Amino acid sequence: MPTRRLRAVRGGRKDQSLARKQSLTRKIVTIGFAVAVLVIAGLGFAYKMTEFVMTIVNDDIAGFGAAAVGVYLIGMLPIVFLTLWAVMTGKFRDVEQPKFRMLELDREIERGGELGSHHG
Repeated sequence: MPTRRLRAVRGGRKDQSLARKQSLTRKIVTIGFAVAVLVIAGLGFAYKMTEFVMTIVNDDIAGFGAAAVGVYLIGMLPIVFLTLWAVMTGKFRDVEQPKFRMLELDREIERGGELGSHHG
């Protein structure tokens, strides 16, 4: 059974120009937010690393800093390796496809079809 798709309504040049401006604004806001989150997280990490070094240098509470940094690093390793694996195997190539597949499966369930019988 062929899949029906909605056609986009195309407006004049003003509509296209407005859409481009909105898209550009959305991209700038998203990048700005990502940079802000990374800067804040980086500052937090730098603070903890400085605290760790100062703990070792001043010989305060032996092992306190080592335990904290060890937990951070052990917690980060799986995330780093999982991200590298996902990038290298192409998991981020088409990040939009899963939502369309989910909507397609929902429509198929609504029609009373079986999920295993889908060809496509």
